[in-house]
Amino acid sequence: MSIGTTIKKLRRDKNITQEKLAELLGVSTNAVSQWECDKTAPDISHLPVLANIFEVSADVLLEIDIAKSKKQSEIKAFTAKCSELHSQGKTEERLKLCREMQKKYPNDETVRYSLMRVLQNGYMDESFDEVVMLGEQLLQSTNMEYRTGAIRGLCFTYLEQGDRAKALQYADMIPPAEDLHVHVLEGNALVEHCQNYFWKACDRMYLYMKYLIDCKAAGYTHEEKHTMWKSLYDMLHIIFSDADFGFYNDRLTRISFFMALESGKAGEFERAIEELESMVLYCEKFKNLTEMDHSSLLVHKIKFSRKDVSKHREESLGYACLRYLNNHDSVFASIKSAPRYMSVKERLLNL
Repeated sequence: MSIGTTIKKLRRDKNITQEKLAELLGVSTNAVSQWECDKTAPDISHLPVLANIFEVSADVLLEIDIAKSKKQSEIKAFTAKCSELHSQGKTEERLKLCREMQKKYPNDETVRYSLMRVLQNGYMDESFDEVVMLGEQLLQSTNMEYRTGAIRGLCFTYLEQGDRAKALQYADMIPPAEDLHVHVLEGNALVEHCQNYFWKACDRMYLYMKYLIDCKAAGYTHEEKHTMWKSLYDMLHIIFSDADFGFYNDRLTRISFFMALESGKAGEFERAIEELESMVLYCEKFKNLTEMDHSSLLVHKIKFSRKDVSKHREESLGYACLRYLNNHDSVFASIKSAPRYMSVKERLLNL
C-alpha cells in the first residue's frame, strides 16, 4: 500500500472529502487527487498536519513505504553478499545466507532465484524436489533473467538426474538467440553491446569446443583434438590482440592444459611440456589480476573486475590445474620425473 492509498483510506474512514482535506492543508483539490492516484506525493511538511487530521502518527502514513524501502535495501545487500560469496566459492555460507532470507521473505523472487542457484551447486541429491519447485515458481516471473535462469536450472537439474527427455523439454523453452539490440542501440551503448558480444563469444566457443571434443560420436583423434584446441587458443589471441586477456587468462590456462593432454596422448611430450609451461604462465597472470581495462580494439570498452568472477568451489585455479595433472598422471608417466614437468607442479603448488 502506497502513501497515497493510505491517505485515501484514512480520509474515507474520517468521512472527509477531498475538497475539505485540501482546504485544511491549504492545497488544491487536484493536489489531493494526485496524491491518492499516486501520481505525486505530499511534501514532507504536510505529514504532521495529515497525521493530526487523521489522528494517527506520521509513521502510520509512511509505514508501508518504509517497510517496502527497508525490504528493497535488504534484498540489495543480500544480492551483493551472495555475489561476493559466489566469487569466493563459499557455497555453504551462501546457502546459509539464502536460508535466512527465505525465512524472512519466502515469496521474494530474488531470494528464490539465489536459493535455487546455490542448491544446484553441490546440493542436488538432497534438494532435487526443492530446486524443481523453485524453478517452476520462477517460470511465472515477469523478470526475464529469473525466468531464463529457471529454465536453465530446471534443464540441468533433470539432466543431473539422468532424465534427458525432461531436460530437453526445458532446453526447447529457451528462445532463439536473436539479438534485436544491435539494430536499436546507438552511440556508446551500441559500441559496448557489440564488444560484449565478442567478449562473451569467447566463453561460448570454449564451452562448445569442450562438449564437441568430449563427444565420442565426433570420432576425433588426439592430434585432431589438439588442433581444435589450438584453433580456439589462436582465436582468443586474435580477439585479445594486445594480450589483454583479463578473465580469459583462466580459459587460456585450461585450454593450454587440454592441448598438453592431447599432446601427451599423441606422444608429443616436448610439445606437451611447452604447453604445460604456458598453462602455468596464464595461471600466474590470472592469480595476480584484480582489475583491468582492455585495450584490444574488439573489446577496448570492456572493464574486467576479479570480484565479478563466480566460483563453485574455493580451490584456486592453480590447485585445479594441479588436480588435473594428478588425475592424468598416466598420460605424462614418461616425463613426470623430468625437471621441467616437476617445475610445473612446484609452481602450481604456489598458486
